[in-house]
Amino acid sequence: MKAIQISRTGGPEVLELVDVPMPEPGPGEVVVRARAIGVNYFDLLIRTGRYRWMPKLPFIPGNETSGQVAAAGTGVRKLHLGQKVFVAGYDLGNTGGLYAEYVKAPEGAVWPLPEGIDFDEATALTNYQLAWILLNRAARGIEPKTAVVLGAAGGVGSALADLARLAGAAVIGVAGGEQKCAFVRARGGTPVDHRSENVIERVRSLTNGRGADLVFDHLAGKELPERVKMLAPLGMLVSYGLLGGMPDTDLFAAMRGNLEASPAVRCFTMHTLDHWPEPRREAMEQAIEILASGRCRPAIAARLPLAEAAKAQMLIEERKAAGKVVLLP
Repeated sequence: MKAIQISRTGGPEVLELVDVPMPEPGPGEVVVRARAIGVNYFDLLIRTGRYRWMPKLPFIPGNETSGQVAAAGTGVRKLHLGQKVFVAGYDLGNTGGLYAEYVKAPEGAVWPLPEGIDFDEATALTNYQLAWILLNRAARGIEPKTAVVLGAAGGVGSALADLARLAGAAVIGVAGGEQKCAFVRARGGTPVDHRSENVIERVRSLTNGRGADLVFDHLAGKELPERVKMLAPLGMLVSYGLLGGMPDTDLFAAMRGNLEASPAVRCFTMHTLDHWPEPRREAMEQAIEILASGRCRPAIAARLPLAEAAKAQMLIEERKAAGKVVLLP
């Protein structure tokens, strides 16, 4: 079968289309024929060697695939041949391997899909799973009237915006450029263009000086301490990524500088739940139900053949995608 593999870290050119043996199911396992494969920034971090939990090379990346059961080992009881399913890398121990035409997985790690979710949309389930955890676990105790989402035109950002709206919050979506701001507006958010506007001042203005109850931040970077100024009294900034690098000023000093708001900052990674599966499973169950009900419809930015994985990752790396990028085996 065909798969995408990296033998060294670097640019998109290190993504190679290779032939690898077809997986065979063991007892309690199934083989899934992939119909759609999700691409996310996590994959880029591994490709470039920047991921804190780097795997050994060579490595087949991929954290999410949807497809149909193609083979089953002895002892498989709940799944049947041809059934529509979803596989998430988190449930496989973050071993990757999903940029491939077929994938092997334990029956208990495979999620049956309702007919209301198509294969392409299903690749966004891990985005909605993470968004649900960020909103309901990482930010627990906060009942947001207003939520600011940085990167609101991305896969996770658009999922966060969707779920925050379902929770009753007014969503301010930060994005770059007219096209992405139009995307945010079309999905019910109020856009702020970080390329042409002062984000902090604009958020304060949109909230009549009160600030936002929640700020979801995947960037960090030197501006992170300043973003505390966007928080409403007893508000929380949830930092779940480090794409902009570490802050170069004192975050605690910035929090004390805005003490009248009693601000909170939480740093979050899904690896906190590596040995705590209950929240992950609850969040995935919620994500499946929400998509199956039609209350949220993931935006698909692009569909590309598996062989064009490098082009797919470049769309994300160059910030040209609004929504989810999907590979088609």
